[in-house]
Amino acid sequence: LMGRHCGFIAMNAALAARDVDICLIPEMNIDLEKVLKHVEHLMRTKGHCVMVVAEGCGDTLIQSSGEKDAGGNKILADVGPWPLRS
Repeated sequence: LMGRHCGFIAMNAALAARDVDICLIPEMNIDLEKVLKHVEHLMRTKGHCVMVVAEGCGDTLIQSSGEKDAGGNKILADVGPWPLRS
């Protein structure tokens, strides 16, 4: 979800949806091992896992290239496919 440097939109969307299992925002120190263990637990017990990842995690959770766009903003790594690769 949107939120370049702030997880406010992702957090509030997760709260409003009421069925989100995990919400990752850039303001948090995220322990990937714990997140993946929780995902495995949810998959075993519920058969699915709903995860919201704020756009800003493309700079904190995974490394971006450091390149800049035409407006001078840092291009963040694509966090969409990240959970599938982990």
